Amino acid sequence: MNLKLTDKKMSDINIIHHRFDISPVPASRPRVSRWSTYYPKKYTKFKTDMEALTSELNTTPCETLVCVSIDFMVEIPKSWSKKKKEKSNNTYCNNNADIDNYIKAILDSLNSVFFVDDKQVVEIFARKIYSKDPHILYKQKEIVENDEGRIM
Repeated sequence: MNLKLTDKKMSDINIIHHRFDISPVPASRPRVSRWSTYYPKKYTKFKTDMEALTSELNTTPCETLVCVSIDFMVEIPKSWSKKKKEKSNNTYCNNNADIDNYIKAILDSLNSVFFVDDKQVVEIFARKIYSKDPHILYKQKEIVENDEGRIM
């Protein structure tokens, strides 16, 4: 569901809301062996799946500065008990992955989709939340002159 909503006061501003039905994965460093450099399988699969999801979108990348809000709905570990899973659903995620690595993974995947390059992102609001239904909720707002962004 890709909605472009236009603010009636400032018709030049576009707000994009999108849900990516994919389990969030943090970006990881490339691994180096004697023979080659490679990324871990989980991250490589995430990049491939995101490419497939974004190729279906009919969008024109914006060329202005943007502010972004991202909710990472992280899968609850399968090893947890039912009681712990129920208690943790829709609570903040305290796994070992840093939120900046989740942000890097999604923004790199959205280059040339919603914006030309991720250097255009000047403001970010992000959360990691445990969920029975893992996905990524993405919001983007173009910033125009004298606009503070703030899409939270």
